[in-house]
Amino acid sequence: MSEAPIIAQKSPYPVEVEAGKSYYWCACGRSSNQPFCDG
Repeated sequence: MSEAPIIAQKSPYPVEVEAGKSYYWCACGRSSNQPFCDG
């Protein structure tokens, strides 16, 4: 990826997660479903 990451938020995202379920965190900052990856 040639583009620099985007800072989506400068504070933590509080999220509730379920045991045994997989989650994909956004690392580039471009997801419209922060803090999760949408693609």
